[in-house]
Amino acid sequence: MLKVKIPSRQLVSLRRPLLPTFKNGRMLFMTQRRTLYQQYSNTASPLAKTSKLQTWLYTLSGITAVSVGLWWLYWPHHTFPTSVAKILRQALWQESDKMEHDYQAALKFYLEAINECDRLSLDPISDEYTGIQLKIAEMYEKLGMFEEAHTIYVEMLYRYFDALHTPERVSEDKRPHLIQKDLRVLIKSLEMSKDVATAKRDLLAHLLLAQEEVLTRSPELKKFFDRRREKITAASGRHAVEEFESFVNEDNIQLDQDGYMILNLQKDSSAWEPFKEEFFTARDLYTAYCLSSKDITSALSCKLTTVEWMVMADMPPGQILLSQANLGSLLYLQAERFEAQIHQLKLKRNEETSLNPGQDKNIIQALRQLHRNRDSCFEMATNCYQSVIKFAKKNHKLRFNAKDLLDPSAAQAIALSTYGMGVINLHKGVLAKAERLLKDSITLAKETDFQELLKEADRELTKVSKAKETKLKQEGKEIASN
Repeated sequence: MLKVKIPSRQLVSLRRPLLPTFKNGRMLFMTQRRTLYQQYSNTASPLAKTSKLQTWLYTLSGITAVSVGLWWLYWPHHTFPTSVAKILRQALWQESDKMEHDYQAALKFYLEAINECDRLSLDPISDEYTGIQLKIAEMYEKLGMFEEAHTIYVEMLYRYFDALHTPERVSEDKRPHLIQKDLRVLIKSLEMSKDVATAKRDLLAHLLLAQEEVLTRSPELKKFFDRRREKITAASGRHAVEEFESFVNEDNIQLDQDGYMILNLQKDSSAWEPFKEEFFTARDLYTAYCLSSKDITSALSCKLTTVEWMVMADMPPGQILLSQANLGSLLYLQAERFEAQIHQLKLKRNEETSLNPGQDKNIIQALRQLHRNRDSCFEMATNCYQSVIKFAKKNHKLRFNAKDLLDPSAAQAIALSTYGMGVINLHKGVLAKAERLLKDSITLAKETDFQELLKEADRELTKVSKAKETKLKQEGKEIASN
């Protein structure tokens, strides 16, 4: 048996663009696309060739960017059978600078290596076997053969899923590592998938598998999950929205004496390790899929749980701040959805002349519930944003120190929350406050070069100016008429 050294993959953190605005209210999400995978070449992703919907879908997630690599081929060593190691050295040589990156020739040798692994009956879910598969997929991508690459990822997913569901196929100590690999390949396959329905189905299946693993490893989390499920069931029976309490506080997010956010080392996040980054990325992708199908209720429910679980899993504080700001945007969207339903019911009531007393009573009851839900969502959205803003004001060093961090999540959360409050006040017609908040968000965005937010805040300020002009004209007419 020989050891082959595989070149390490550089970890990368990608800048997240802002999600395109929604037509109603133009409420923004700070996208936190966690691109888990680093490519060797500058070959354009097939994602760029697909529809705008899919592009949007993969830019929205609820958790901030994190530095992770595609390949877990940063082993630096894995043990291969002698015959396989010999072929791999030839593949790596063809891929090297000295051979001018002959990916076609390298692919030939990697395929030969995987065939040799099959001949030797190497475990197809081992790091060695899957590592070679990832190299094959990488070569396909570099050659522009994206469908072939996607097929490799799907094949790996089937094997992981089957192994994790087969009793005693994977030892307990190796299951977390295998789930981490499964989720990484899953997210990569979703990035390349063109079938949204199938992608959503696969995502949910693998996500539930990881979730069950977490609950199995932590009885406390299982009790929490059961209580929350009962709460959701009770809320749905009343046709009411879920209640929300802010997770941004000194108990969940701590700062050192210099004002820098620190992790709470007293929390036990072992049940989520080592796949918690991938787990929350997958949850946020599911939220994005729900939004793409206009299922705001499911997206909101998923996001509420995600933010709460992020706190329990001791995720980086900046990511919690930004995730809660995004939750505020979801709540705002839900409030607008209720407003649209209220408008439609009122029109129906006014247009229908043959409504009997019973039907009219039902519409009135429905309108009352919708008004309560709308007001509740606006209130919770405000709570989401305000808690981030108040936390930043109370810990005044946070705003300035955030600019020094590699992860800009905290600074973006503050700017996005300020912007969100500006939009809410514009919606309510509180124009002076809306104008001040939007200008503040522009100042904050400039500090961190948050270009996307700058554009949207400027657009909202224009709407404030127009609203003020309209208000002045109306006041002028009223004065003239008197």
